[in-house]
Amino acid sequence: MYKIAILSFYSGIVDRGVETFAFEISKRLSVKHKVTVFAAGHTKPQKYRVEEIKSFVSTPKSTCGVLSKFYLDWSSVKILIFSLRALLKIYRGKYDLIIPLNGGWQTLVFRIVTKITGAKILTSGHAGIGSDDAANLFFRPDVFVALTKAEADWAKRLAPEVEIVTIPNGVDLARFNPKVKSKTLPLAKPIAVCASALVPYKRVDLTIKAIAKTKNLSLLILGDGQLHGMIDTLGKRLLGKRYLRLVVPYEQIPAYYRSGNVFTLASKTEAFGISYVEAMACNLPVVTTADDSRAEIIGPAGILTDPGNVEQYAKDLELAAKTNYKNIPYTQALKFSWNKVAQKYQALINKLSIS
Repeated sequence: MYKIAILSFYSGIVDRGVETFAFEISKRLSVKHKVTVFAAGHTKPQKYRVEEIKSFVSTPKSTCGVLSKFYLDWSSVKILIFSLRALLKIYRGKYDLIIPLNGGWQTLVFRIVTKITGAKILTSGHAGIGSDDAANLFFRPDVFVALTKAEADWAKRLAPEVEIVTIPNGVDLARFNPKVKSKTLPLAKPIAVCASALVPYKRVDLTIKAIAKTKNLSLLILGDGQLHGMIDTLGKRLLGKRYLRLVVPYEQIPAYYRSGNVFTLASKTEAFGISYVEAMACNLPVVTTADDSRAEIIGPAGILTDPGNVEQYAKDLELAAKTNYKNIPYTQALKFSWNKVAQKYQALINKLSIS
């Protein structure tokens, strides 16, 4: 039995991919291991232990510029303070494996801790191909978990001496599936669903502009964020009654997916995109940005496009919405069950305990 510490600053504050991963993997690993999740937000009692670390709590914002490049922006500093406050608890707890999920200072702090204590450190590619996961690799973890083969190939070129393992993120098939009862919405069918944080890199504005060029598609946005005012203004101006944005509890999202005809996300980059597999599990085809990672995830269950080409994006949305995909999206999602993902992490932990 391993003692495992997982650091997830935003758990209890938002439900994005990282926070979903922390919850789902902790729930399953706690069957055989002592798992503690260190979080800044307040969470409900779980099967695993949760340590709430008092910190400067706020919803995440997309940052850019010189300060963020050197992890000196306020979001990065908050995570540093959180990590330092968790440090003594983790040091005294004598954990065997530490999994820092927020990168930057957090990875550095706990790489130093593991060098002192002899514990193992596992980092994962939740940031995706780019500078943040390059920093995770720079600190030479005992193992780096890439979420796609494309990311694994990139990581091996960047840090050939680091052990790289490919394990995707997953979906809770008991919660997300075609049998979920759909919500009744004040939108005309067909409906495109976009579940996304409203931050610049998600490019939700491109989705609105593309929907506006379709003949009759409506748009349901599930999410909130720093751009909510601009997104609502644009959506209402271009789409009128064909536009609806809601902020709903994570537990209710499957019912909203089941109300749609196609799922879409126009983000320029995604490390994985749990919302893709959650939508596919509800048997929705996906229209999203074309790249190697998303080609792995979506497979035959949708259309890869260039959202920057709004005319083509609109055509692909219309095509996917009217195409009968039968059970192809759901079948694709079956490859990403959290139970299968947890088994792969269990095998990796067994390997780490031997080495």
